[in-house]
Amino acid sequence: MSVVSAGLILVAVAWPLYLGWPLYRNWMRAIKLDVPIIISPTSSGSLPWLSLRYLLDHNLLPARIALTPATCELFVADRSVVKQVLARRNDFLKPHKITRTGRFQVEGADWQRHRKLTARAFHEKMHETVWWTNTGSVRTTRADMMRLSLGVLFKVCLNNGGSNNNITGTLTGNIAACHWHLSVVLGAISRSVTTAQRSNEEDVITSTKALGALLTELVETRRASPNNNLQGDLLSPILAPADHRGLSDDEAMGNSFLFMFAGHETTANPLIYIIHLLAIFPAWQDWAAAEIDQIICLSENGEVPQYGTSFPHLKRLRVILYETLRLYGPVPTIMRMTSGHDQTITLSDKVVVIPSNTPVQLNAMALHTNPQQWGPDPLAWKPDRGISKASNESSEEHISKDLSSCLLAWADGPRVCPGQKFSQIEVFAVLLRLLKNHRVELVPRPGQTMDHARSYAYNLIQNSVLTLTLQMPMAESLGLRWVER
Repeated sequence: MSVVSAGLILVAVAWPLYLGWPLYRNWMRAIKLDVPIIISPTSSGSLPWLSLRYLLDHNLLPARIALTPATCELFVADRSVVKQVLARRNDFLKPHKITRTGRFQVEGADWQRHRKLTARAFHEKMHETVWWTNTGSVRTTRADMMRLSLGVLFKVCLNNGGSNNNITGTLTGNIAACHWHLSVVLGAISRSVTTAQRSNEEDVITSTKALGALLTELVETRRASPNNNLQGDLLSPILAPADHRGLSDDEAMGNSFLFMFAGHETTANPLIYIIHLLAIFPAWQDWAAAEIDQIICLSENGEVPQYGTSFPHLKRLRVILYETLRLYGPVPTIMRMTSGHDQTITLSDKVVVIPSNTPVQLNAMALHTNPQQWGPDPLAWKPDRGISKASNESSEEHISKDLSSCLLAWADGPRVCPGQKFSQIEVFAVLLRLLKNHRVELVPRPGQTMDHARSYAYNLIQNSVLTLTLQMPMAESLGLRWVER
């Protein structure tokens, strides 16, 4: 027998044993949960799994275990279980760390300290700043929305009422650089997670250092401002405490990065989807414009009224945002992991014991498209599904309470996103500015009819890809024009 043949036989014998023993060990853990088990030779982060998971998601189950040689993961698509998991932050922990010191990955007493300080940053005075920051125009939709969203964040981090030229210079000079470096760093993380493609290591290192320097300058500039106690910006409530309970510079920079990522990409992406969907479905755009016209009538000068006047009247724009996040939310899955102890949950009136250190994936997309909750057409983009009327005779519209309670776009429970209202206001302010006097239309390619252009654009949206967040592919390939209405 040749050496090659012997080697092949050895591999043929050893490989099943190599996979079989850990698979058996995880099987023994999985059967204790008494939920359906799906056996996979690859982990949930691998390319084969990413390709096959959509087939598995076709038949929705309230819960299932994905069993692999590496681990057993619990996938949840049950609203009640999701609420239980998100409400128990000490029992179901966030498994990954993005930064060294930031609110979204610390636990215990540190989390409570970060939450107390960062939550203070999102207040009504700061919301007014967000409202009046959005005055941009859209030419290249994706790039413009990304830059605009980042510009809003810089503005609310450094807002000083325009009285400090140094801060204004920092604001205008760093947005482009920060946008570039942030795209390099996040792009590298995205490629490492979803593909085998490697980024240019030198570029990533350079951008990481540059981004760190920009965040350092951001914090130092705000600390040095004579108006450090202002209530109209994002950083002052974090930096103002002078005692030991405040955040250090390192912690402030960690939270600033998380604000930048969470408030930049996850706010810009819904805007990109909404603008294209309104162009694809002009009837819904007319529906939104009717509400905008009513809001403009609240102002004496024909401009967008102040935040306090406008925000309570935004119902159609709100459900347009909710419906977009329902189908095209930036994060289709929320990750958690059981702590060092077994945890119990109630699933369909049955108590299920989840072993310690078990990954738990909360399938927001499955919840958002469950026909039992959303009706026979859960995949259709229908903003008015979130609108109800007091009676058949009444024309007054109300937002369905079930709509917001069933959305996981900002998570839920104690760890609900503190910038939920911040991001909503930014989206509404942008849409009000853009649609006040204009409407958006698709521009068909040569030889393409408008119907074909709409079909092509909608297919792009339906084939959205998941990187770090859900994104519309080739958005810049679609031509849009803004015309006066």
